[in-house]
Amino acid sequence: MKKMFNKVLFLSVAVLLSNNLLAQETICFKNGLEKPSLIETTPLDGEVCKGIQTLEDMKNSGWEVLDIKLEPVGNKFNYSYYFYKNDNSLSSVASQKNVNQQLTLSKGEFSIKPIGAKITNIDNNKSNIDVGNLIVGQSGIVVHIYDNDKRLIVSNAKVISSNENSSIVEFFPFNDLSQDALPTSNRSVAINDVLILNYMYNSSLLIAPTLDSFQTVRENFKLNNFMHSDIFAAKLKVENKPYPTKEDIQKFAIEQNLGTIFFVLDNKVYVVDTKTFTILESYAFAYESNEKQMPFYTRVEEIEESIFNLSFFDFFSGDKKLSYDEYYKRILGLK
Repeated sequence: MKKMFNKVLFLSVAVLLSNNLLAQETICFKNGLEKPSLIETTPLDGEVCKGIQTLEDMKNSGWEVLDIKLEPVGNKFNYSYYFYKNDNSLSSVASQKNVNQQLTLSKGEFSIKPIGAKITNIDNNKSNIDVGNLIVGQSGIVVHIYDNDKRLIVSNAKVISSNENSSIVEFFPFNDLSQDALPTSNRSVAINDVLILNYMYNSSLLIAPTLDSFQTVRENFKLNNFMHSDIFAAKLKVENKPYPTKEDIQKFAIEQNLGTIFFVLDNKVYVVDTKTFTILESYAFAYESNEKQMPFYTRVEEIEESIFNLSFFDFFSGDKKLSYDEYYKRILGLK
C-alpha cells in the first residue's frame, strides 16, 4: 500500500510539473528609457528577453501581453511587460477547427485562453474590471509584480457578475499550493495588481464512463492537457473511496493545479471550473454506449470501501445504487 501511495505521489508531482510547463509566464523590463516611442524597438531585459528580444520579437514568438507597467523616474521611463504563453496555443488551427466540427456547442464557444486585467479599484473585497461577457463562476488568480520581474500570487478571484462592457470579480484566498514547510505571504490584493482569468484552464481532469469516451474527448480537445484518471483512481484506492464526492474531486483537482474538470455523461461533455465548480460550458457529444464503469474509466482495479469509512447514514444512502449518469448528475446539480 505504501509503495502504491509513493507511486501516486511521484506521478502527481510529475504531472504537476508538466502542467506548469504548458502555461509559461515571464516579465521583461527596460529601465531608464528616454522616450516612450523607443519601447517598441528596444531590446528588453529579463529571464526570457535577456537584453535581446524586443516587444515585437516576443509577440512573434507567441507571447501575449497581459499587463504593462509604466513608471516615470525623473525625465526617464521604466517599463515592465507581463507576458503569458500557452505552449498548446501552438497547435494547428486545423486541430481547433476539428473540435468545433465534431462537437455541437450548447451556447457560446468556450475558451481556455488567459485573460489579463489591471486591478484599478477595490471595494469590499471586490473589483470592477473593464472586461465584459464573462461567465459567472469563471475564476483566476491575482498576481503582484515587484522588483521589475518578480511575481507573487496573492489571491484567487471569481466572476460574480458580468455585462457587455464590464464585470465584477470577488477575491478569495489562494491555498492551492499549501505547504506547511514553506513561508506564506500575508499580502492582500492591491491597486495595480494583475488579474489573470482562466488560469490553468488548459490543464484538466477527465471523468468519463468508458475507454471510448475517454479517448474521444482527449482527441477532440487537443488544446487541453488531461491528467490521466488512473492517478485520481489510485488516490481513491489508497483512501478506500470507490464513490468520490464533489469535495473529493474538487480537492484533488486543486491539489494538482488543474483549472478545469471535464465530465462526460448523458451524451454531453460538461466543462467545470475547478475552484468554483461552476459549469462553464457543455457540448453535445456522441460516443459508443458501452457498459459504463464506476466510478469512472480507469485501469486501476478494485477500489474498495473500508468499513472504517462508513457512517450510520451510509447505510441509508441511495448514491451507491445510482447509475454512472445519475451519480454525476447529482454531483453537478443537474436534474
